[in-house]
Amino acid sequence: MIVVQTTMIWLALFRCVGAFITAANNPVDASILCHCRGSSFLHPSRNHHASRPSSSLFATATTTRGGGGDDNNASAETSNNQKLESLVDKAQHHLREKDADQAFATLAQAYGIDPTSTTIAALFESCLGLKVELAEESFYKWKNTAGNALSEAELTNLFQDRIGLSSLFIDKEEYDEAGIQLRKAIEEANYWLSYSLQLSDTSSTTAAQLDLTNTQFAHWQPSINRAQYLLYRTNAACCQWDTYFKDGHQLSQSLSHNLSPSGHVQRILHPFDALKFPCISLELASKIAQSYAARAMESHGLVDVEAAKNEQYQRRPTVTVNRKELPKQEQKIRIGYISPDFTSRHPLAFLMQHVFQYHDKSQFSVHIYSLSSKVDDGPEVQAIQESCDQFTYLSPSAMSPIELYQRMVQDELDIIVDLCGYAGTSIMAEIMASRYLLQQMNDKNSSAGGNEADGSTRLLPIHVSYMGFPGSVGSSRIWDYSIFDQVVIPPNNDEYGIREHYNEALVYMPHCYFVNSHKTVLGKEGDGIILANEEERIQLRSKYGIHPTAFVYCCHSRPDKIDPSTFRTWIRALSTARSEYFARHSDERDLASSGSGAPILWLLRSGKEMEQNLRQLVRKEFGERMEDALLFADVSERNEHLRRLGCADVFLDTPAYNAHTLGCDALYLGLPMISLLRSSTRASENQANSICDDQSTIATDKLASRVGASLLRAAEVDDLVYPNMSDYEDAMVKCAINTKWFESIRKRLRLSVPVSPLFDTERWVRNLEASFVQMKSMNCDQTNAFPDIIVTDP
Repeated sequence: MIVVQTTMIWLALFRCVGAFITAANNPVDASILCHCRGSSFLHPSRNHHASRPSSSLFATATTTRGGGGDDNNASAETSNNQKLESLVDKAQHHLREKDADQAFATLAQAYGIDPTSTTIAALFESCLGLKVELAEESFYKWKNTAGNALSEAELTNLFQDRIGLSSLFIDKEEYDEAGIQLRKAIEEANYWLSYSLQLSDTSSTTAAQLDLTNTQFAHWQPSINRAQYLLYRTNAACCQWDTYFKDGHQLSQSLSHNLSPSGHVQRILHPFDALKFPCISLELASKIAQSYAARAMESHGLVDVEAAKNEQYQRRPTVTVNRKELPKQEQKIRIGYISPDFTSRHPLAFLMQHVFQYHDKSQFSVHIYSLSSKVDDGPEVQAIQESCDQFTYLSPSAMSPIELYQRMVQDELDIIVDLCGYAGTSIMAEIMASRYLLQQMNDKNSSAGGNEADGSTRLLPIHVSYMGFPGSVGSSRIWDYSIFDQVVIPPNNDEYGIREHYNEALVYMPHCYFVNSHKTVLGKEGDGIILANEEERIQLRSKYGIHPTAFVYCCHSRPDKIDPSTFRTWIRALSTARSEYFARHSDERDLASSGSGAPILWLLRSGKEMEQNLRQLVRKEFGERMEDALLFADVSERNEHLRRLGCADVFLDTPAYNAHTLGCDALYLGLPMISLLRSSTRASENQANSICDDQSTIATDKLASRVGASLLRAAEVDDLVYPNMSDYEDAMVKCAINTKWFESIRKRLRLSVPVSPLFDTERWVRNLEASFVQMKSMNCDQTNAFPDIIVTDP
């Protein structure tokens, strides 16, 4: 009972641990919490850091106004501090006595008094480490000496404690240690299960090979799969690639082997990671999104969830609209945009802060709903507030999903645009799924002769997914449309078979679906962000240890977007470019990188382990001299991130998950970007694994791996999009050694930026409005099967 009771407090203290241990009962929230922890760190466009606990052991954060007065407050604080000190002493005593359960229980009481104490956190870690140590002794005694039988309960405790310990290491960015714990958890579980099932070979069984489906241990399969997921994710975060392809293959195989008979995938992997991991195919990623959509419907107790789980692609007709031929509306179309990311800390607000001001207010009424209980007065949010007709804060902690949805419906919206999707917590999908429940309630009331559940006779709003989630939302029951373009999703009859993995109807924007406010936010040269001249650039290069004339390849994307095949391509190209340079400047061959004008690779640092792992790979495979060509930058606040991009010469896109916001940043600053878009076979042919057998080919059929090509096309420099990594590598070398060619590319980009569709936000909004007018006309006709909408912009 001690372990069960204190585990709940443990979950509150460390959400990664809670995400994993509670996954058996609520797997979707588990994956989302793990995702949220990872999605907020190391993004150069986000000027925030995860909050850290107070360094004071007995610090309290509670303030009482009125009533007892300051004397009572001080007395209560003193009493709490004394009690806390006593509990900490007891916990330390239990740890010295190796009584982990009692230590855990005591620390749980201490945590209830002060959940911010770093001392308590450290003691929790020691306690969990002790639990693992003691359980590990029992496990290996059983394994090596065939001693007393090891019960399943003992294995469960060891497995969960290792997961918990790994989460603590992840929280401290000690990814290598976390990976060790996760791998041991998987190996120990597989060994015990294989032994219990009396398999002949217990030494080589992996999660993918061990099929527990029809055994008494079938309940173990989701936990092992989740551990495999966390292992892959953890190693990717620090570029620990020793078993990258093997682990990715096992993860993909595990998920594929554990589809339900109906083809419904277990909710183990978060949809966002499914888009990011190259080991997950487009087909599997779409099934994962579909399972999360079904879960949102399940949260409302909807009766036809099975139909949602097995929703099949249906070919849709297409309609074409032209923004220059829009009819005038008799009534304004009422648009609601909802997101939890209308905050100055998030790229969404940065990108869209000046989008809403371009809506034609004579034709559209714009309502913004910020899904937050906290008011944000940052400049991005202020700009959004000033450009809409109504800005409303909705608190998910105070209202249920159906209540939040009904609050929006009260504003008589015609269209609701979800700017989050699965990019955050499950609440957004549940809010959007509320329409389905509300419709059922309305139908039931209407058939009984009652009033509509929302108190009106209006049609419920059309639902649109945009911007937050770069993939299929997996359900045409919850979302009617997603907004993309014909590069990221080729339309019907495409040779790649990509469209058939999107169940919802699509809006095809004419240039690039990805909007930004760069022209109005960043301004022009001399405005403070864009470097004004070469002298300013040289000064800033000196700050970062870059030689004034060195050619700089740059990738400031998150490290978990980089894959080992791509990194090796970069280093090969870098090596070739440096050899060409030293052939012309032999006198610099023995100089340190900062003293040489030879090309370098500039990456974003993600803790010491990431840098160490990459340097070790370069030393081992390319020689110690190449290590000097690596330079790492720390995460910075947004404006500094944008300014220092001007120190680079070319931006390297990551094929598995392209630069989105960063791609816009680079191109607007006049930094050419090299991207990959394969002339691939049909997506369904690679359904088991998007990584080919040669372990070097990353597929580009998922939407997030096609955004770079879309950005470059809209910026009118799509000749920097290459069909294979060999051409990508050659282009890297050509940029550094063919000065005349590269300068022509850079000049063309800089001339294009002021006039290209990519940075013409007002034009983008007009095209979006054309799709809204078309949607509204169809909804008025009560059309159920929405067609794809192709917006033209002649």
